[in-house]
Amino acid sequence: MEAARFNGRGAACRAQGDPWVAPGRPPVLVMAVGNILRKDDGFADAVLAELEKQPLPESVELFDAGTSAIDLMDIFNGRRKLVVIDAVRGGQAPGTLYRFSPEEVESGALPMNSLHQVGLLETLKLGELVDCKPQQTVVIGVQPEDTGLGIGLSEPVQGAVARAAELVLKEIE
Repeated sequence: MEAARFNGRGAACRAQGDPWVAPGRPPVLVMAVGNILRKDDGFADAVLAELEKQPLPESVELFDAGTSAIDLMDIFNGRRKLVVIDAVRGGQAPGTLYRFSPEEVESGALPMNSLHQVGLLETLKLGELVDCKPQQTVVIGVQPEDTGLGIGLSEPVQGAVARAAELVLKEIE
């Protein structure tokens, strides 16, 4: 039984006819990564709160991951799509929104730097090795202005929350 938890695309999933979705799990996971005690790093939490106000399909699960992606492999397991929301340093003006895949970052195609990127990329790589990586992963990020200690988003990042929620909604349609 323990081995099955790391193999969400095993026999039980194939029996349902979908090799990517684990039984009893919504196929789409929207995961917020960040720390509300570090100002703009709380962006993902604000987007998740905005999404909670929306009527979402039953095929979508919202999840607040905090700051530790490496501990979440079992949460990714058996998902068709993972949408990660995070504060991302891409060199643009604060409040700029980004959409990219971990593969684009890993290949060097994009010079992104998330406060949690290493943990996320390592977890997805490890998940690939043990066959519990989502079929597709997309990151919706914002360029932070200030990630120092404190509570509350800067004005440019707060202004990007509703637009980021719209991007997430497009991803889950």
